Amino acid sequence: MIVLRDEMEEFTVVKGNIPKQLKIQFKVFCVQKNVEMSEILETLIHQWIQIGAPIPEITNNLVIEELEEIKGYVPKNLKYQFKVLCKQKQVTMRSVLYALITEWVEMGGSIE
Repeated sequence: MIVLRDEMEEFTVVKGNIPKQLKIQFKVFCVQKNVEMSEILETLIHQWIQIGAPIPEITNNLVIEELEEIKGYVPKNLKYQFKVLCKQKQVTMRSVLYALITEWVEMGGSIE
């Protein structure tokens, strides 16, 4: 029996709240590119870690906008790295997800 790598890897959920309009844009880009939101979140988090986990600029308008939960499934070890780095940088995982998704949407949904 052949077991795919993805079936052996343990996944866990990563989630946060982002503005409703941003979530809609994110979903639309994912559908247009025929990729799962989880795949993009995994890639964005991995890239963020690889470039040294820069602290994102956070806008204050998150509080006044209508927020919706976004979640994706990423490898358990990636979420652990993400969580540790966020704690070290004293930023919330939610704010980093917001910044990463915002940047991805603004770039037209491209991954470098």
